[in-house]
Amino acid sequence: MRFLPVSFLFACAITAQPLPMAGVLVDHVSRTIRLVVAQEDTVSAGRARVREFDAAWVAPDGSTALLAKSGALHLVRRLDGTIPVWRELRDSGAAVARASWSSDSSALALYVPGEQKLELWKKSAQGEFRRAWEADVAAVGERIVSIAIGPQAAEAFLATQGRGSGTLWIVKENQQPRMLMPLEKAGEMQFVDGALYVADRGRNEVLRYTGWDAMPRVDTLVTAGHGLADPVGFALLEEEKKLVVASAGTSQLLVLDLRSNQLGEPVVLEAPPAKLERLGTAPLFLLDAASAAPARLFDASAQKLLAMSGGAGDE
Repeated sequence: MRFLPVSFLFACAITAQPLPMAGVLVDHVSRTIRLVVAQEDTVSAGRARVREFDAAWVAPDGSTALLAKSGALHLVRRLDGTIPVWRELRDSGAAVARASWSSDSSALALYVPGEQKLELWKKSAQGEFRRAWEADVAAVGERIVSIAIGPQAAEAFLATQGRGSGTLWIVKENQQPRMLMPLEKAGEMQFVDGALYVADRGRNEVLRYTGWDAMPRVDTLVTAGHGLADPVGFALLEEEKKLVVASAGTSQLLVLDLRSNQLGEPVVLEAPPAKLERLGTAPLFLLDAASAAPARLFDASAQKLLAMSGGAGDE
């Protein structure tokens, strides 16, 4: 059985003894969302909680997901509760190819390729998501690789890829997309604390971009000179002020201390990572693609690797 995990939710202990870490696992092959449990050295999937959807994007808070099903979009809340709660976001419309949540789970960016537009949604004071604005992105003219969005949906960023090179764009309400800088090979992006972090897989760099409206500044954080080759993913550990980068070309995880700008000892892997995807609010990261058996997870707090085993099925 193959899994595509995209989110992990950690439960609180309700007894004097600590409980295994409980969570949810999105499986795009069987189109289910399953409970998962993390033991000391393994993570396993259990019974399906949600069934039958076309695509799913779980919010960073780990308790909410955007689901596409039969042409409609739904928000599913309380993934950590007894019964998940479904709420229709949109009952019809062209298919969404990509979706991205803000880091605080309060805003959404949806890419609709059939209409060449980007939709921006944000949470109201009552807790409901409303469409804030939309933008025509036909002028971009390149394949959209990744999207990042700020907490108030004030702007969105696109990393796109053409035949020979890529581009970083900013998209604002009532404005045409504006190019910020060229990229050699567009990779992952994240918008955190007012800064945009971008991986350029062609130049073997992870950048931090700020000041795009007044005085643009680009800081190169990790480069090929640090041993980085093909950054397939990265993550920010905000409390520790560290940046973790998955280097597929060297089969390593590189850890940069953002306060001292010093690299720690790399985490050596037996095989190249396919990604570095954070699974919820705790520092646990998926390293492998869905076809890997078992998939590897990296526990950044304990600095150790875990293994993802197959699920329990639907019995």
